Amino acid sequence: MHPRNTLNELTGREWIKATKSWLVCDSRRYRRNRDTELHPARYPEELVAEFLSFFTKQGDWVLDPFCGSGATLVACVEDKRRGVGIEISARYAEMAQSRLAKLDDGDKAIVVHGDARAAGDPPTWQEMDGLPVGEDGLPQFDFIMTSPPYFNMLRTSRGGVESTQKRRAKQGLDTDYGDEAGNLEGIHDYEEFVEELGGIFDGCARLLRPSKYMVIVAQNVRVPEGYVRPLAWDLARRVGETLSFQGERIWCQNSKRLGIWGYPTTFVPNYHHHYCLIFRKGQ
Repeated sequence: MHPRNTLNELTGREWIKATKSWLVCDSRRYRRNRDTELHPARYPEELVAEFLSFFTKQGDWVLDPFCGSGATLVACVEDKRRGVGIEISARYAEMAQSRLAKLDDGDKAIVVHGDARAAGDPPTWQEMDGLPVGEDGLPQFDFIMTSPPYFNMLRTSRGGVESTQKRRAKQGLDTDYGDEAGNLEGIHDYEEFVEELGGIFDGCARLLRPSKYMVIVAQNVRVPEGYVRPLAWDLARRVGETLSFQGERIWCQNSKRLGIWGYPTTFVPNYHHHYCLIFRKGQ
């Protein structure tokens, strides 16, 4: 490792590989986990590990304001980072805590049952010991990684095609995030949704140390009216008002099933990629 490398623990050769603008996460562990998780839209621990290795060192503090089933926290424990997750759903917060309880050192990660809207408010953290605290009384994190809801995508009909969501419904698994008070899926106006997310990430930016990074995993969303809402690009614009947008890496899902959308008259893409949007806080 270069003696002036204050960002991570990579060699120059490892650094180069980690800057490629796309990556595939299709490991055996992810394929096994995704069939057993109740959470309807999780991302793999391997994806988190990819970014942890570049943007953190061992012992660093990591925040996930949309914790879900705890993939970020599990990856943090496995890679010797300290993870904190905020999750509005009591059901998923309990799921994340249960997963951590099965890991060695799982007690070093923290699940907060709360609303990400309050992440930048001191009362959210008042009863939490051990976090590194800045002059304003707020915790200071070395890295933030998360994946917010993709607007109302999980509640949008896929037509007559046997989609993943329809298969999950037949199996009695969750197909959306539920009806918890404050659930962002309840926002029906797209511009309002983007602004609400922007406000949440403004609050998260207060918790990020100077010169450190935040990664938001997002996807553009096709709506029933027949066009695509550029959610990832709109988030890049909105969050870029607070943090400096540094570019993206594209997570490709090479093993995801294909659906015959739009056949035989209309082009409808199979979305098998997500944008990992990378932002940096100023000095």
